[in-house]
Amino acid sequence: MDRFYCNNDYENYLKEYESKVFGRLGVSSPSAEREIICMAESGNTVAYKLYADLIYYKKIIRKNRYRDAFDLYLKSAGINVDENGEWNCSGDSYPLAFWIIGYYLVNYKRESVLKDVETIDIIENMPLTERLKTALMLAEVSIEYIDAPGALNLMGRVLYEIADNNELFEKLGGFVSEYLTGRTFANISFTVGYLISKEDFRETAESFLVKAAEEGYVYACNSLAAREAERIINADDSDSEKISDLVLNYICFLKLAADKFEPYAANRLGLFYVTGEITSGEKKKRYKEYIDRSKAKEYFIKATTYPDANAAWGYFNLMKYFYNDYDNNIELMNEHMDYIKELNPKVYDIAMDL
Repeated sequence: MDRFYCNNDYENYLKEYESKVFGRLGVSSPSAEREIICMAESGNTVAYKLYADLIYYKKIIRKNRYRDAFDLYLKSAGINVDENGEWNCSGDSYPLAFWIIGYYLVNYKRESVLKDVETIDIIENMPLTERLKTALMLAEVSIEYIDAPGALNLMGRVLYEIADNNELFEKLGGFVSEYLTGRTFANISFTVGYLISKEDFRETAESFLVKAAEEGYVYACNSLAAREAERIINADDSDSEKISDLVLNYICFLKLAADKFEPYAANRLGLFYVTGEITSGEKKKRYKEYIDRSKAKEYFIKATTYPDANAAWGYFNLMKYFYNDYDNNIELMNEHMDYIKELNPKVYDIAMDL
């Protein structure tokens, strides 16, 4: 039996959630959220995951929210980590929780919002190789059961990291090759080919990221756009056909995320259409033929639709590049400045100098 598995009882728990909460109380009402907590306390693995989400995303205030959420994600996945650091799975698991735990293992104290968090002893005591190995297995089982787009993205990230690090490739390459080569994921009609060389790992990683993007996972879209930007910067400008293909890929990946109102992607696409510039690191190239102020404005507006810290840049860029809209509308300017201040005070300080 695989190290992590699921006995499908979660389907009954999901039906319970749909009938008692979603169908009666909605998604995010206070009554629905309180009912989720009650349902989690009764052992519903789906509710454990939703309860964890409420803490992770600050809907419920906790002093150590990332650690508390992690504990609940473990319960949702039916995972217990004993005093010797051994991971045991009961099978009474909600498979969506598997990849989220894997996300923790990859990002804890390294990247994303998990870079600067409270200590989580279970992860703290694991070497990076074990973290990546476990994350890969968790992503695999999540894809196997429910085709979670986040798990596809996580799989791609892990494979890329192993391929790009000689020490990791030496320690984990053999295991990954044995674990994944020939593995068929029926839900996404994808079979993993041979994993022997680093290039094999990179090609397979790219395939998983593209699948995640196609499934609508916006962070995979952003990662792929960043890779295309790097390729554009490093490409020979004399190869106009290749450059054109890369730029179209860059636009395509950003558009997939931006059209789902992901603020970062919408801002990047808006900036490209207003300046023609593509950046990677400190380098940039400009393609004036793609400048389209109408599209730029469209995507800056999309960047403001979902309110997070990056959405503040959408308002900022509208004010910077479409300042005529504000010349005779002080009320609109004040409204947007208020939004910027609330969403991202650092952007507000910059906007004050416009």
